[in-house]
Amino acid sequence: VFFVISGFIMAYTTSNASGFQAGIGFAKRRVARIYSGYWPFYLVAIALFAWIGGSHFANVDLLRSAILWPTGSPLISVSWTLVYEMFFYVVFTLLILFTGSNRKPLLQILLLAIIAWSIYSQFVRHAYDPGQLVLLSLSEAYMFSPYLAEFLGGALLAGWLSHRQDGPSWSLLLLGCWLFLMGGWINNVWFDGRIEQGYYVFWRVLVFGTASLFILAGLTRLEFKEKKAAVRFSLAAGGASYAIYLCHVLWLAATQHLGLNAYLGQFSAGVVQWVFVAYAVFILYYSMWHYRMIEQPLHRLFKKQLAI
Repeated sequence: VFFVISGFIMAYTTSNASGFQAGIGFAKRRVARIYSGYWPFYLVAIALFAWIGGSHFANVDLLRSAILWPTGSPLISVSWTLVYEMFFYVVFTLLILFTGSNRKPLLQILLLAIIAWSIYSQFVRHAYDPGQLVLLSLSEAYMFSPYLAEFLGGALLAGWLSHRQDGPSWSLLLLGCWLFLMGGWINNVWFDGRIEQGYYVFWRVLVFGTASLFILAGLTRLEFKEKKAAVRFSLAAGGASYAIYLCHVLWLAATQHLGLNAYLGQFSAGVVQWVFVAYAVFILYYSMWHYRMIEQPLHRLFKKQLAI
């Protein structure tokens, strides 16, 4: 969902942007947004894992993790997606710099190319097999990944919906949700619950990327029809989504080290589930506070320094 939304937003907000100034401006805005939100949690993660101890730093490249350069073991586990995101930004910056505002044909060619390469890598090269995956270079793993299809699919969806705002909405959303739920069943039955492992990336993209496109198409069409969720809460939670994504693994690691998981072991599964529902709500509201009090001021500072 994250990659599909990223491609969609990039294409939708830059549909009329082209040329040198527009491309550089886009790159500056993305750098300011990504690093102003990421670096505070990066510093917290260093302190947290130093406090927890153990071998967490053994295979971590701190410099690569700091600048979100491809690495096999990032400091914050979920930040591997941000490395892809930075590559997406480079691709889109080049598209804005060297193509006109009508980028649809080139996006279509790129999507077909990455689909063809992914099929070839999956079924002919067997590049994503468990024994072969580790042999992939980091450049190929990031620059030619099936995940690019999700990004490009989202970008093309933005162009398609901009000219087709009327049409099915609820049916697209419900179909996407059904496909996503079916993806969970497929994961359990066919992949033993391990579809998130790297050597299943082709199937993960096919199953959940397709579902995500339908979900996003349905939700966007609903918004075009003025059917929206609670606006203030949606904006607050949406703004905090970056903080939610980065901080939840740090909160979970900290409270596990403090003994929360071991303490909850004496209670029933139902009680534990409700505790973690409450924990999720806490993380949501903490992230809203973080976004307003820390992330937004830092973002403004970054934009000022980059003359945006």
